[in-house]
Amino acid sequence: MAEAAGKCVPLGRARSKGKVDEETLALMCKAIAHPARVKLLNYLADYGTCYFGKLTDILPLAPSTISQHVTILKEAGLIEGSADSQRTCYCVNPKRLQQLKDMIADL
Repeated sequence: MAEAAGKCVPLGRARSKGKVDEETLALMCKAIAHPARVKLLNYLADYGTCYFGKLTDILPLAPSTISQHVTILKEAGLIEGSADSQRTCYCVNPKRLQQLKDMIADL
């Protein structure tokens, strides 16, 4: 046991700018804990503007499955979707994505 204790080295990290909101961080991490959601978030971030296309063109999954993934990302605030009468626009919420990045950096 004494040998294992010697392997733990203090990180020596500077204290973060602010306290990490563990609940919010956990919610967002859960939202990106699936490869399909990461792929969708990455695609929308790279796309840069409102995406009006079919999400089945991005993910080779059933529409109902994609809808579940979109719902989880929306609930975490990472993407936004607005609908008009015939189609839906999907885009990344850049402030929320930056918040996720900042919170992870503050760990």
